Formats: sequence, structure tokens, C-alpha cells
Amino acid sequence: MNSAFNPNDLNQMLITVAVSALLGYIIFRIGLFLLPGRLASGNRNQKTEVLKDARIQAETVCEDLLKRAEANILILREDLDESITERIEDLKNAEADFESREKSFDSDDGQFEKLENSLEQANKKVETLREIHLTLEGDLEKTNASLKKLLEEMSRTNSTELKNAIKRSLIEGRQLECQKVLRIVSDDLASSARKSGQRIISRAMSRYAPEFPWPKTLNSVEIESARLADEIEADPQLVMDMKQLATIDIELSRPENPDFLPVLRLSGGAGVDRESARLALQELLSKGRGSWGKSREAYLRQREIIEQQAIKLGRQAVVALRLDSIHPEIQKLIGYLNWRTSYRQNQYLHSFEVAVLAGVVAAELGVDPSDAKRCGILHDIGKALDYRIEGSHAVISGDYADRYGERRMICDTVMSHHNDLIIETPMAFVLKTADTLSGARPGARVNLEEGYQIRLNAIDEVIRSFPGVTKSAIMNGGREVHVEVSHKRVKDSDLQSLSTEIAKRIETDVAFPGQIKVLVTRRFEATSVA
Repeated sequence: MNSAFNPNDLNQMLITVAVSALLGYIIFRIGLFLLPGRLASGNRNQKTEVLKDARIQAETVCEDLLKRAEANILILREDLDESITERIEDLKNAEADFESREKSFDSDDGQFEKLENSLEQANKKVETLREIHLTLEGDLEKTNASLKKLLEEMSRTNSTELKNAIKRSLIEGRQLECQKVLRIVSDDLASSARKSGQRIISRAMSRYAPEFPWPKTLNSVEIESARLADEIEADPQLVMDMKQLATIDIELSRPENPDFLPVLRLSGGAGVDRESARLALQELLSKGRGSWGKSREAYLRQREIIEQQAIKLGRQAVVALRLDSIHPEIQKLIGYLNWRTSYRQNQYLHSFEVAVLAGVVAAELGVDPSDAKRCGILHDIGKALDYRIEGSHAVISGDYADRYGERRMICDTVMSHHNDLIIETPMAFVLKTADTLSGARPGARVNLEEGYQIRLNAIDEVIRSFPGVTKSAIMNGGREVHVEVSHKRVKDSDLQSLSTEIAKRIETDVAFPGQIKVLVTRRFEATSVA
């Protein structure tokens, strides 16, 4: 099939014919311009013939071009007629297709009308059924109300009261079951925790073996003779100067047995100042009375020596524990603890021991051992300052640790080891465990039995003086008191005020070192047998 007629082809052909005629004319003019002058002047006949030939040639070219153009125009016209015929046939086919589709649409409209009629009939049936349903629901509610009323009359009770009674019965049954499950779970958890704790403590103690002997602290200076003691009594200026320099108490003590030498007993103040005064007194008394006027120089010299020893001890502890970034001032406070005791336990060695034990226990529990050792070595640095700063040594330790750049978590843990700050984190329990292990280890601390028993009896008397107390237990060497009260005489809301009153009474009536934690519990048990 030939291609469709395109008007652009006819335009292109006409343009070609015009260009060809113009080209022939240009050739003619060029030939005329290039003829020699002698032809123009001499041979007019030859010129005429040339012009005729050129004209004939141009006409021939134009006739050929016109013939070609007419032939092309005929071809294009045939193509155009054929294309128009095909278009007419396509339009006829499209018109037939459109008529068939229109007929199908008419049939679809009839079906839609049938569907709409059936839908309307169905909606009418639904409305009828809905009215029947509402009528039946009303009849059912009336029947239920009459039956409920009949049942209430027959059972002589109210439906609301019966419903509440059934609800209470179900709740009580569930509560009883929950209490049984909770008690079983609580017992299992307590047993598991106890076994796990004992295992961890056993491992920690088996892995730890101290390599240092516990030093004995000296707080007295022996006087070589009774005559020298008489001189000191006659001229107490040396003792007075030393008391003022070290801010401690110094007392001359003469034993009843003449075989024993008199001594100067030092008490109060800071351990570092007390040790400096003791060494200065030993030096001055050994040199004779002539050197007593140099008490200040001697004390300051010994104080400087002790200061350097404290810095060295603090650095040794930090290096041995492999800790870093501990401020030099904190290291010096750690060293100061070498001249501080609690129940005759050296607090420098106690802090080092707590750090080692805390690292071991932390490793067993999956807590960071480095942070645990850091808390252990810092937990008692406040004891080097509590002689001149009021408050708990745990709070002082945490404040100074925070002041010299320790992290908040470390400071809070240090403050919590005597419950001055209540936090329940694994690190806090690790520190408390290590502190208790170091303090309660056999031989670690020495208590004078008579004074210890007197203190315990005094604490127990204070507790028993409060109404409602049924049982008490003094634990952890007198540092913790557990009080149990009767649920009939003491309410839950009164427990906090009662524990505060007991703590205040103990603080007023009993002399004790450190702190005492008072824990008051109100116990209520209900037992039934199935």
C-alpha cells in the first residue's frame, strides 16, 4: 500500500524547479560575461547562435523539469486518493463499532435498572426486619427485667448486692492466689539471692589475702623518768604549746605501779596532727629541757615529714590499684588515713582493702571493677577531715570527690555507703558489701568488750521504751538496728516518724562512734489452712 499524500512534497518539487531555472539563467549570464570582447564586436552571428543554443538548452531543461514535476504530482495525487479511501473505510468501521457499543450500553442500563429495583426491595426487607428486631429486643428487656425481679423476690436479695458479692468473692480468690504465688516467688528469690551472695562473698574472700600487717597506732609518749615528768608538771609550757599547735588534747598520766613509766597521752584532733605532735614531743624530750622552746620548729618539721609520707602513701595506693586521673589533693587525703583509726582499724589499709574487695565483688557481679575500686579507695577520705567539718564522713567524702573532678556516679555511690544518700544501684551494693567485709573480717577491728556491751544495752533500752515495739535486733557491730512493731498499735503512716524519734533518742541518750541506721517494720500476717 502506497504512503499517504504529503503537501510538503509538492512544495519541495516546485522549489526545485524554480532553483533549476534560476541556475540556468545564471549560467547564461556567466557565459555572456565571459565571451571575449572580440566576439561581442566582431561576430554578431555567432553570438546569436550561442544565445539560441543557450535558450533552447534552458527551455529543454525547464520542460524536463516540468514533466518530472507533473509526473510526481500525478503520483502524489494517486497516493492522496488512496489515503482518503482508507480513511473513509476506517471511519466507517469506527462508526459501526460505536453503534455496537451504544447497543451494549443500552442493554447494561436495563440491567442496572433491574439491580436498582432489587436493591430497593432488599432495603425494604431490611427495614422491616430491623423493626421486628427492635420489637423483639424490647420484649427481651421486659422479660429480663421481669425475670430479674422474680429472682430477687424468690432469693430475697438485690441484684446489685449479689453482683458486688460475687465480684468481691472473685477478687478475694484472685488475691489469695496472687499472695501464694508472690510468697513462693519471694522465697525463691530470697533463697537464690542468699545463695548467690554467699557464693560471691566466698569467692571474693578466697581470692583476697592481705599482704600487710595491721599497724598499731601510738597515741602516747613515754617519759624516761619520774623526774622528767615532774619537770613537765612544773613547766607545762611545752605541753601547752604543742596542744595549741596541733589543736589536740595532751594529758600527763602517772601509773599506779612504780615499775611503769609515766606517759603523755594524746587525743582528739586529726590523726596527722596528733602523730606530728607525738614525734615532736619525742624529739624534744630526748634532747633535754633546753630545746623545749623550739616546739614550733619541731612540730612544723615533723608535720612536713608526715605530709610527704601521706602524699607518697596516697600515690602508692593509686598505683597499686591501677587507677588514673585521681587529683593529687585526693591522693593526699588517702594518705592522711594512715593516721586515722576506727575501732583501732587503720583506715588507710581499710580503704585499700575495700577497694580490692570491691573490685573482686564487682567482677563477680558483672559491674565495672575499675569504678568499684575507685569508689572503695575514696569512700572514707572524709574521715581525714571530719574532725573539723561537721557531718557524716560519707557526705564529706562525696563532696570532696565531687570538688576534685570525680564523676557524679562515683560521688553518689560514696555518699550512699552509710545510706546518707539512698541509691539502689549495683555499684552501691558492691561498695557496701566490700566495706562490711573489711570491717567485719575477724581481727580487722577491736572493740572493748565492756564499753561495747554497755552501748548495746543502752541502745536496746532506748528502743524498748517506745510503745508498740515487739522485737529488736542490733546488727553490724551496733551500726544498724532493726525494730519490729505491732500492727495493732502502730499504723503504717506512723513508721517514718517513729524511726525518726528512735534515732533522735539514741543520738541523745547513747554515746557511740559513727552512725546508727534505724529500720522500723510493721508486720502483719494472715494464716489460713485449706
